Amino acid sequence: MVLLPNLLGACLAIVATTTAAPAGTCAAPKPPPDSDTPTPGHEMTGIPMPDDFHRFQRIYQKKIRASLPSGNCTKKTIGKRRSWDELDDATRIDYLRAVNCLAAKPALTDKSLAPGAVNRLDDFTYIHINQTNIIHGSGYLLPWHRMFLWQFEEAMRNECGYKGHIPYWDNARFSEDPTSSAVWSGSETGFGSNGVDLHLEPKTLVFPGLTKPFKLPMPGGTGGGCVPDGPFKNLTLSLGPVVKTFVDKNNTYGYESNPRCLARNFDPASSKGVLTWANATTIVSSHSIGQVRGTIEGLWHKNSHTYIGGEGADPFSTTNDPAFYLLHAQIDRLWAIWQGQDLENRQYTIDGNRTFLGIPLTDAPDVPVSLATLDDVMDMGLGYKPKAKEGMPMITGNFCFIYE
Repeated sequence: MVLLPNLLGACLAIVATTTAAPAGTCAAPKPPPDSDTPTPGHEMTGIPMPDDFHRFQRIYQKKIRASLPSGNCTKKTIGKRRSWDELDDATRIDYLRAVNCLAAKPALTDKSLAPGAVNRLDDFTYIHINQTNIIHGSGYLLPWHRMFLWQFEEAMRNECGYKGHIPYWDNARFSEDPTSSAVWSGSETGFGSNGVDLHLEPKTLVFPGLTKPFKLPMPGGTGGGCVPDGPFKNLTLSLGPVVKTFVDKNNTYGYESNPRCLARNFDPASSKGVLTWANATTIVSSHSIGQVRGTIEGLWHKNSHTYIGGEGADPFSTTNDPAFYLLHAQIDRLWAIWQGQDLENRQYTIDGNRTFLGIPLTDAPDVPVSLATLDDVMDMGLGYKPKAKEGMPMITGNFCFIYE
């Protein structure tokens, strides 16, 4: 994570029932095929999507569908990634079950690389730690994380029997009251709430692995302790944290075993007036890849992670918080909508250096700091090393998905 200075009709309510509507009411209309209307049975909460953002989203969806079939990706097989707040409870519960399933499976990462890695979730955390100074503040942020999301989705589906696809945290919809999103519910259908309030003070953390110092200001927040509820209240983390007030020379990248709870530290100021529909629209209406990446990275990415706080705010081991994948699916969604305005000219565009802010790395001096290219190889862990351009399409190669 990079932190830079900074219907309408006779009835308005959706009837939450699968049976006939009582006399005098109107049943929820069935969405037409390929509609992005929320699934009947869910009440729309939060701030409604404005017309301007909706227009960009509809153009993206129309152009993706018009491009089908594309190889094995067809209108029948395309995966639909939806907002967590629009999923039915059964899908939510199955997703959360699959995450905990991965947490119960042994790690595949070589112990000589990450002695503390215990489970499959740690495999993803290890490679994210290992690549952080290359995949943030660089040209690889967007393609690397798109590939990373796909890998995690595949693991849940192939190893743990999950039937759905990765959802996204629709944070613009809840920017002014984030905890009203179902993501942060402490019930069996959410990711759990804020951590116990430890009344922490703001602090400044230090990035390891860079030849120039980079300091990361962290707000005090409103929590800081263990998440007390939800399906991850008993989750044991093993790797990290990495960014601290000093560089830990004995365990610089947090690869050693460090058993602890999942902690969060919500920072409302990072969301209110920041993770808004207006700023989301600025991203999807950008005129160049440089503009879209810069705004995503310096504003949306930064503040999404900072809002969650705790494990989720550590740029290296942020994957320890399972909400990471919903956070990055939202970022990927914004990029996808931008790409979808002009697939021919935007699908394969890249901007940025090969290292964090173009700073040389102490642990990887052979990585050039020059501009990233489409043919650069990205390390995705466990021996998988695709080119950057392989992480850019949505309906070719490994990918077959659309955001709804």
